[in-house]
Amino acid sequence: MNNTEPTITSFTLKELIALSGRGRSQGLLEECIAATSESQLEGFHFPCRIDAFIIGVGAEGQAKVTFNLHEYLLQKDSMFVFGPQNIVQMQSNEHFKAHLLVVTPDFMNRINIDTKHVMPLFLQFATNPCLVLTPEESQSLRSFISLIEGELCTSETLFSREIVSELIAAAIYKVGALLEHYLSEHPVEENPIQNRADEYFRQFMRLLGKHYKSERSVGFYARKLCITPKYLTTLIKRISGRSVSEWIDMYVILEARTLLKYSNMSIQEVAYHLNFPNQSFFGSYFKRLTGMSPSQYKEQD
Repeated sequence: MNNTEPTITSFTLKELIALSGRGRSQGLLEECIAATSESQLEGFHFPCRIDAFIIGVGAEGQAKVTFNLHEYLLQKDSMFVFGPQNIVQMQSNEHFKAHLLVVTPDFMNRINIDTKHVMPLFLQFATNPCLVLTPEESQSLRSFISLIEGELCTSETLFSREIVSELIAAAIYKVGALLEHYLSEHPVEENPIQNRADEYFRQFMRLLGKHYKSERSVGFYARKLCITPKYLTTLIKRISGRSVSEWIDMYVILEARTLLKYSNMSIQEVAYHLNFPNQSFFGSYFKRLTGMSPSQYKEQD
């Protein structure tokens, strides 16, 4: 029987606030939160997706987290940026605390930000969402988050939304400045046609995130982008080091591994959830890419 009910828990920001015990949310608090002393990430012990942007900087202690099944160490002065609908899980927590800014995509879209300059920096950071700041940089970013928290904790006024929006925009620009400084210290080789390739790559990744469960052909994504499969493959390989097929397989296998390891779905249900024609086809696909059968992966510690 096909069970299409999601099994990796997804939280809206409102649900995350309720989970954290911060009380009933209303007004601005349904779209953005800023937390300092209480933000211990206790709600992430099981794999989950948060429908929000999370910007954080470590204040004390350390923790191991997995982001899309890649492990990272968070500690004091670590900055981390997680986009919406990615899989996040806390693996261990040694008294880790962080200053967090969490914003819904809708609220983010309404903020007056020069995305043309900011988004390329965030996209370069997306493949490595954690880096260590200097103590001065860390303190500066924590100060921005503290200001936002202060505004959110006061009684809402006629100008509260504008004040919070501008403070969040300023915090995002601050993150952009920190990323730009990091990239200046770790330069990436320039490519004369990089801008156009970057744009195709961004569009491809957006499409992939939306359709990977049902569409696994290069031709589908090429048609959506109005270019030939060969041209798409060449661009994506040059900009990312991975082929289109490798990106598709990575997304599908990430979802499959997560469902097999953390959900109660049977192998057959996972196969149907990912739009494979049958369990046998899914098993062959999974073994080809991981070196083990779904049942072997499901049973391992």
